[in-house]
Order: sequence, then C-alpha cells, then structure tokens
Amino acid sequence: MIAFRRRFIAGLLLILPFAVTFWIVYWLYSALEDYVIGPVAVLVVQLVQGWTQEPHLPPWFEVYGAPVLGIAAVTLLVYSVGFLAQSQLFRLLDRLLLSLPIVAVIHRAVLRTFESFRSNGQFTKFSRRGLVAFPHPGMRVPGFVTSSCRDAETQKTFLSVYVPTTPIPSSGYMLLVPEEDVTELDWTLEETVQAVVSFGVTAPPGIRYYAHADAPLLPGDTARLDDAAPSRQAPAKDPRR
Repeated sequence: MIAFRRRFIAGLLLILPFAVTFWIVYWLYSALEDYVIGPVAVLVVQLVQGWTQEPHLPPWFEVYGAPVLGIAAVTLLVYSVGFLAQSQLFRLLDRLLLSLPIVAVIHRAVLRTFESFRSNGQFTKFSRRGLVAFPHPGMRVPGFVTSSCRDAETQKTFLSVYVPTTPIPSSGYMLLVPEEDVTELDWTLEETVQAVVSFGVTAPPGIRYYAHADAPLLPGDTARLDDAAPSRQAPAKDPRR
C-alpha cells in the first residue's frame, strides 16, 4: 500500500506541471479564439464563399482551414502595423480618438499605460517587487510596484502596487499603499511570477517578510530591546555630599 501511494504521488507530480501548463495555454487560446480567431475565421469563410460562389464549404475548411488562415492573417496584420507605427495615418487616427468625448478618456489611459511600460521594446515597470497586506492585515502577498504618487495634503508617498492572482497573473488588483507599508521583496521577477503561477509551490526558500522594525523577537533576541529601551544612567553624585 505504501509503495502504491508513493508511485501514485510520483506520477501525479510528474503529470501536474504538464496539466497546469496546458490549462494556462488553453485559457489564453480560448480568450484569443473568442475575441480574435473566431471572428476572423468567420470573415475568412464569408470571403471564400463570396469568391467561390459556394453556399457550403467543406467542413474541414470551416473547422481547421479558416482558423489557421485567420491566425496567419492576424499575424501578418500586426507585423504590417509595425511598419506604420510612426506614419501620419496612425497620428491622424490617434488625434481622432482623442477628440471623441468618452473614447478619449479610455484611449488616453490605455495609451499612457503601454507607453509607460515600454522602454526600448521591453516592459520595465515590474522591476520593483514588494509585499503588501492583502486581503486584510496579518496576511501579505507579493505585488509589483508600478508607480508612485504623493498625498496633496501631507505629501506622503503612496505606491501603486499590482497584486496578481493565482495561477493566471494577468488578472489581479491595483492597490494604493503607503510606501512604509510595502516591504521590499528580494525575489527576482522570474521567481515571483513562478511562485504565483505554481500556487506558491516553487516559492524560494527564503524571504524578507518583515521590515526590520516589525520583525518579531526571537527567544534570546535582546539586541533590539536594548536599542529601543531608553538609556538609564545612574544619577550623578552630588559632590557636596
């Protein structure tokens, strides 16, 4: 019975990484299929029907051929847009969207977000990581510091922290946290992302969980007590006595 349990656990640990990877890839593909591949495939089917004057196309084309052509068309379109990024056409479209009352707010926010992320073709806003109290005091989760701001009255610094959810870090929460309440996380970017995706299984063995002043005292740890306690000196003797 013990040998069976060990073999079963070994097989489970061997299968789970592939299963979780497949699940995440499938989730990404499903999102692309619903919003990109599916509509483009329908457009491809309609165009082919118009060219061939056939009311019904072969099932294999609608199921496999149209999605493949749709992916190729989207890839070619995105690649072509890269050549037109600095063209007058895109500047005109940008000014048009910024002139619309409601669309302008959304477009300006999205545009500034991606411009702040992009630096020489790389995303650099997640280089600073920290621990924040979430969802309530007593618990801490890893987050990515994306920006900072100051309180108008007190000039106190607040950090904008993105807290990803497990196991898909593309969804999460944006928190405004006082700077002193964010503990610097000494994990690398790759270690942090891996810990989130793996439900914490691959978390590094060491972590700086507390700030120095908040660290709990261990048995025999009297150094910080001595530092924090007010100095008590014996009163000086009166020379007249």
